[in-house]
Amino acid sequence: MSNPELHGDSFLIVGFGREGRSVLDYLGRRHPNARIGIADQNTHNATAEIPHKTELFTGPDYLASAHTFTTVIRSPGVSIRAITPFLGERTHVTSATNLFFAECPGKIIGITGTKGKSTTSSLTASILSQIFPDVRLVGNIGTPMLSHLDGAASDTVFVVELSSYQLEDLRRSPHVAILLNIVPEHLDYHGGFDAYTAAKANIARHQSAERLLITHETNQLLKNVTRGFQGNQLYFREDLSASATAYVEDGTIVIHKDGTRAPIMRTDELPVIGPGNLQNALAAITCGVALGGSSAQIREGLRSFKPLEHRLEFVATRHSISFYNDSLATIPEALVHALVALGDSVETIIAGGFDRGVDMSPVGPALAASQVKNLILFPTTGEKIWDAAVAAAPQRDYKRVDVQSMTEAVQAAYDLTAEGKICVMSPASSSFSVFKDYRDRGEQFREAVRRLSPSRRGSASPA
Repeated sequence: MSNPELHGDSFLIVGFGREGRSVLDYLGRRHPNARIGIADQNTHNATAEIPHKTELFTGPDYLASAHTFTTVIRSPGVSIRAITPFLGERTHVTSATNLFFAECPGKIIGITGTKGKSTTSSLTASILSQIFPDVRLVGNIGTPMLSHLDGAASDTVFVVELSSYQLEDLRRSPHVAILLNIVPEHLDYHGGFDAYTAAKANIARHQSAERLLITHETNQLLKNVTRGFQGNQLYFREDLSASATAYVEDGTIVIHKDGTRAPIMRTDELPVIGPGNLQNALAAITCGVALGGSSAQIREGLRSFKPLEHRLEFVATRHSISFYNDSLATIPEALVHALVALGDSVETIIAGGFDRGVDMSPVGPALAASQVKNLILFPTTGEKIWDAAVAAAPQRDYKRVDVQSMTEAVQAAYDLTAEGKICVMSPASSSFSVFKDYRDRGEQFREAVRRLSPSRRGSASPA
């Protein structure tokens, strides 16, 4: 089968991370006689993994030969703007996401949003697995989608988590698009909030009238950016609604379809906590209803769901202190969600990280409304988080500790947090200044908690 996203017979993969490797495998199996190249600014020591016929371009001039290829396949995180100056007049630029969408034989459920997309994707896959025999969870959640095309058929359902990087140049839209929310993130990459918003909205821009777009009923920004889109829109909301497909009435989640209403479960029975996760569950439930799921199937899909790693993940209790790993919290709104979800027992936060130019001011009022006493802060956004906290509550006597390593951060939390209280590592920032990625950050947090000694250096006592 010829993929319409592949032009000519020479293909350059730009970026050789996890997704770039999946593209190389895909091309090697489908186009063994093509000219294939890999361009990555970083010099790789893993040249043994690359077939001997594959050309390798690294270093500062890694894109200098891009014009000699008929198709350039960019990896997520490699900006189109960075590639464009090096292209030939007829070079076609595409991505692994476009390759997948062009070839996928089954139904695609695409999910994006600034926060909540991993949880919503996993919840959706859990629900749809009760309805369909072959459901595959792929994409930005960690498994490259091209690696899962083999064996797929028309009845295969792909639940695809999509980042703004993957959506930026998407030329096709999924059968069902779930657009959760849009708040500022990745502004350094996209060049501003408008461009970031446009990338997110691209998930539904190419839908035909028979396809579905699922959004929150009262989110005005989403209504504005999707106005005029062709997909049939379905809504969810966390209070009573006459028109939403999934909503909440008196603490119970209710679904509405074909004029009938049916209860699913109480909100406090959900396997995820907090108001943000309630929205995520409602979005997943709406998708389940739209694709023909019964109340029983949706209920069982929710009950069988296992919460994600690095998202409000309980790690351990040490000296009566509960430690939570929320490393997936890469924006300030996610830290706000963690404070609301875990409640007044949160006394210590570990936050901060790489500065992508995101405004940290939303953190200030949330901290002021909380019972947090200790702020353990990584560079460089730690300073912005501190400024937001002080501006919102100038009389509040926070204890500030600046740290450079996770071991140092966890030990400080252990010393300062009172027994019976909570420490949550919820950075509100990207991980790249100190850690490889959010997984590395979360795993270092777990390991540092595991290594804590039975006795504490500090003198904190129950409040």
